[in-house]
Amino acid sequence: MLRLTAENFRDQAVDAITSVKKIYELDEPLIDTKTSNEFVVEQLLNDPSINFRSPREVNKIITRQNQQHMQPSDLDKALDDLKAEYDISVEIFNKLETIDFGSAKLVERTATPARCLTVKMLLLAKQIQEHPPKPSDPRRVNISFKLQHLRNQYRNLNVSSQPEAESIKNEVTEQVNEWLKVNATEQQVINESISKLLTAADTGQKLSKLIDEYPHLKFEVIATRVTQIIGITSRFTGRDYSEIATKINIIEKSINEDSTLNEFLKETSFGNRQTQLQNPRCQ
Repeated sequence: MLRLTAENFRDQAVDAITSVKKIYELDEPLIDTKTSNEFVVEQLLNDPSINFRSPREVNKIITRQNQQHMQPSDLDKALDDLKAEYDISVEIFNKLETIDFGSAKLVERTATPARCLTVKMLLLAKQIQEHPPKPSDPRRVNISFKLQHLRNQYRNLNVSSQPEAESIKNEVTEQVNEWLKVNATEQQVINESISKLLTAADTGQKLSKLIDEYPHLKFEVIATRVTQIIGITSRFTGRDYSEIATKINIIEKSINEDSTLNEFLKETSFGNRQTQLQNPRCQ
């Protein structure tokens, strides 16, 4: 039953980490060849920051190379480390079914990686909510260019070109609506990722408490706890995006009220190397 809970926690954490990586990748901009060429010409003519003595820089503009497929390497490494450290914990749980003597000590050994992962899931959810990434910016750049093109057309119209002016205004309205759609889609993806992190943190907090009390619990009590944990987290879908901040506060409060997890939360700062060096438990 403990192994089931540990594996469930691991699967939720992996799903959350995968979704985080996805939102830190820039979207592929949907731009046709003609518009792309026009964009390059406009940039070459109007961007004063271009260093024409640098073939590499000019080549990036002409070939439309950018960072859209590049993920932050530090973030990648940190997220991969989170998955790796907890895999060790799950392996220990797997041994419980074949080792009776000293099983309580084995469970205790799983506590540190499980608790580190729990608090880091919460901290990462808070970080994304407070400083959300902008994976759809390439699409916004595309819309911005179209708006700039329409503005130039509008400025060059003759006074008598009323039908053309209305047509341009309609096109601008379409681009504005497209921008709002991009905003909504991006926010939905970010909220889903945060919800997955919170689901993992919620399960981790309950698993931590189960580990603390494991030596003193009967099998029937453990089985009931596990059933409740899995039942609660399966209903926590994150579809009610308006309550993301409330969910973060609720889970943070439950972790703060856990004396053991509270120490991990105070000592752990996601991405803070200095803090991690001072706190080897959660490197």
